Order: sequence, then structure tokens, then C-alpha cells
Amino acid sequence: MKQIASYSKPEEAYLAASLLEGNGIVVNVRDADTVGNYWMYSNAVGGVKLEVSDADETQAREILNLPKEANGLLVCPFCGSGNVKMREMNLFTAISVAIGFVLPFASKKVDCLECSKSFELDLKKAKAASELKPKKMS
Repeated sequence: MKQIASYSKPEEAYLAASLLEGNGIVVNVRDADTVGNYWMYSNAVGGVKLEVSDADETQAREILNLPKEANGLLVCPFCGSGNVKMREMNLFTAISVAIGFVLPFASKKVDCLECSKSFELDLKKAKAASELKPKKMS
């Protein structure tokens, strides 16, 4: 078995392991319990390690180095980034929670984490864009 990657958190290691296992590679996750129970030991033990067989090493490294998909359903109209976050609350919802009852106002604002601009969510446009997006076959 060869170590191909090391992560500071068990969650990151298990996510990478599931990616490899989904591609038919047998993975051994080492030191996940130690780091999970005693997180301050992560650097001391070298993090959570992923190990694969010698025969699968090259393929596993290639899979882990593949680029991540950039955009989701929502894209910033100003900079084109997919790194956006929908607001959890708007002003009316925050005020209603503060005075003790919840009014059913949903926020339709989206904040871009790249260019720091905000924009209104247009559900009709988002739905049309998602229908045009090619579906992944698995």
C-alpha cells in the first residue's frame, strides 16, 4: 500500500476516499479515528492518510488531481463566478424573528463571494438555465 494523500480532517479524507472508491479503487483510510477524537494530534501523526495498492497509485493520483466542476445552478451576472451564496434571511424575516413570530418572507437575494456584489434571484431564469444544462450520466 502506498500513501497518496494526507488531510487535516477525517471528513476531507473520507470524501476523497469515496471519490476513489466510486471509480473502483480500494482505499485504506489511516489515522481517521485518532484525528477525529483528538484533533490536536493531526499534525503530530501526519494527518489522515489515504492509501491505495501499488497498482492503483497512478490512477488514484490522476483522479484526485482532476479539476473540480466550477459552476452550479446559480452564476453571478457580474463576474460569472459560481461561488455564490443565497441569503438565509432578509430584513423582514430578521425583524419578525426578533419580535417573536416568524413571517413567511423568503429572501431572493444572492451574494457573490468573488466580486462581493448582490443580485436578485430570478427563479424563471434559473429554472430555464438548469433545463439547458446537460445532465450527467452515471
